[in-house]
Amino acid sequence: MFVPAAADASAETAHIFWKDLRPATQSAAENVGLPMIAAKLPDHGETLSVNLQDKSIQLAGYALPVDRDGDLVYQFLLVPWTGACSHMPTPPPNQIVLVTPARPYKMSEAYQPVAVTGALKPDMEKSQLFILDGVSIIQSGYSVRKADVVSVETVPDTITLPVNSPWSFLNKKKN
Repeated sequence: MFVPAAADASAETAHIFWKDLRPATQSAAENVGLPMIAAKLPDHGETLSVNLQDKSIQLAGYALPVDRDGDLVYQFLLVPWTGACSHMPTPPPNQIVLVTPARPYKMSEAYQPVAVTGALKPDMEKSQLFILDGVSIIQSGYSVRKADVVSVETVPDTITLPVNSPWSFLNKKKN
């Protein structure tokens, strides 16, 4: 009996966390003190997890638009904490996913918490991020094309910035 691949894909989607995208030997951001930046890591955060290559995954994080028209977003960076890339140093490439939604995603604010589902591809790619004080080139270690994107209330493995961090105002609080 023939079963369409799309039906199989949803049954085999792996719900992953940010730690799954970095080597087990690399400390998590909360263990090295935020911001965890590529320059602090021996491999500059360029060691990728190839065991997830082409697997259907779901990962929650914060969306930072790269290509948008008004509130419609055509491509965004998925990052593990609010403020990453624009308000504080950039996470290592193995903690950034370049996402191209299957359909333009309507986004009300930067760093909106979302869950992304699709085939994960480890590949280093550079994106131009337009921020208030200029343009920044961000290197992502992974991409998900034709992704399903849904808004979520929380990111299960989000990193809360320390209270003494100058960026602690970025900690998301729901009223």
